[in-house]
Amino acid sequence: MQQNILFICTGNYYRSRFAEIMFNHLTNHVDHGVTSFSRGLQLWSGNKGPLSKHTMTYMEQKGIDITEHLRLPLSLSLRDLKEATRVIAMDRKEHFVLMQEKYPEWAERIEYWSFEDDYIKDPALVLPALEKEVVKLVEAIKLPYFQPADK
Repeated sequence: MQQNILFICTGNYYRSRFAEIMFNHLTNHVDHGVTSFSRGLQLWSGNKGPLSKHTMTYMEQKGIDITEHLRLPLSLSLRDLKEATRVIAMDRKEHFVLMQEKYPEWAERIEYWSFEDDYIKDPALVLPALEKEVVKLVEAIKLPYFQPADK
């Protein structure tokens, strides 16, 4: 059965995109039937370019090719929520309220992590912790032949 992991943040520009790219990078070599995608609850037109510079820089430093991920942020839809087999919002404090406003029937049904936006907490602290959480998620899915890089 195909699994679709949906990562949600506010603008689909920084954290959710990071999680999507990292998850798909970690699982791309495994015939696994699982993929991830990401969406935003409240897109902001002031973002420069298709992807956060923090996400781009981190991925480049890790040697992860982001070429196929250079798209503009996408807004969350009810269809996205229905198609996902697991939904994870990046920060409960920020996203629970937005979920209650936009998709109240889903606010209690999704999972929330605790990764604050770059204007609150330094990306140099957030992104390594978020990477570890994504690795834990991939390990929990128990994909055959998956071996984290640090093992």
